[in-house]
Amino acid sequence: MMFADGEKKGTRQRLLESAAAIFTEKGYANSSVAEICERAGANIASVNYHFRSKDALYRSVLQFTCEQAEQFYPFPSVFEEKPEDRLYRLILALLQRILSSEMAGSFYTLIAKEMAEPTLASAGIISREIARHQALMREVIRDICGHEIDEELLLRLHFSILSQCLFISYNEKGRQHHLQKNPIQFKDAEIFARHITDFSLAGMRSCCSLSGDLS
Repeated sequence: MMFADGEKKGTRQRLLESAAAIFTEKGYANSSVAEICERAGANIASVNYHFRSKDALYRSVLQFTCEQAEQFYPFPSVFEEKPEDRLYRLILALLQRILSSEMAGSFYTLIAKEMAEPTLASAGIISREIARHQALMREVIRDICGHEIDEELLLRLHFSILSQCLFISYNEKGRQHHLQKNPIQFKDAEIFARHITDFSLAGMRSCCSLSGDLS
């Protein structure tokens, strides 16, 4: 949980926030305990005291960044609103989590690094959270397309929606470096969420042969 402005942070919290930033930037393998401690203004012994090991610190960071994202930008309840509106709010919350600069580290960037180079240190945290997020997205797709939807089609629709969201974050460094484009900012989240929702609903109309109005 984040500390209020002006509140003095303890050593454990400083280590968590510093580790979250460094692991997000460099990944687990390329991050050192010494660098994390230097940024946190703590000594290496404090990592052993509070977390016991780099692996345990990494697992704590994964949990911390996940809880932080939930606190700042919660996903909508399964039972809230029309499913089309819930899809928009789910996509918006995901984009806000990806584009936010007020959180220490990014759980979704850490997931991307884990998918590219899995670590034993993640200890099931990543797979549990991915499964939870999948359940939310697939439930809203079922509510839109009908619960009789084929599971393979459901999987493809889920990947199609999610990939549009995640691409915004994953290509930013290359986009700025190679294309000299300004970064996509947090304020752009609503515009992109609306576009991705409308684009995805149109795709679902075609794939699921829906005849109803999915405005």
